[in-house]
Amino acid sequence: LSRLQRIRTSRGAREELEINFAEMIGEGLPCLPAHLTSATYKSYLVVMPAVVLAELCGKYGSRLLEQNVRSFLQVRGNVNKGIRATIMNDPEMFFAYNNGITATARDVETAETANGIVIVSLKDLQIVNGGQTTASLFHTNRKDKASLENIFVQMKLSVIDEEKSEEV
Repeated sequence: LSRLQRIRTSRGAREELEINFAEMIGEGLPCLPAHLTSATYKSYLVVMPAVVLAELCGKYGSRLLEQNVRSFLQVRGNVNKGIRATIMNDPEMFFAYNNGITATARDVETAETANGIVIVSLKDLQIVNGGQTTASLFHTNRKDKASLENIFVQMKLSVIDEEKSEEV
């Protein structure tokens, strides 16, 4: 009810997601800064554990995909069948076979650790490309009880300045 009230009072605008990776997986999500000297955005390359991605999909569902270029097409198409087959039969090859996901966020909190830079938290994470990959991981884990423990997904994350967010 409180979420519906927030949406109603925000005049139908999207409700921002706030994800704390430090709480979810310990230190945070290891990343490699990949941004150029741009005032408009920062970029990070991330190797996302499929377990974390599926958990986010289960918790937030379509809210993660509100700015996605296409919607999940069920497991009828060849792409989704191929993703499912890799998860079920060749999980260690998922990273090699899959193109990964592209995501945006409005804000990122990083920290320097003994193992390198980690993403501690993200504000307004949106998967703009890779919805089929995300949903296939979630559904194959849930319906087929497939383990996601040894599956990783590459993620390109662009953190867009709030003022430029809608334009970009």
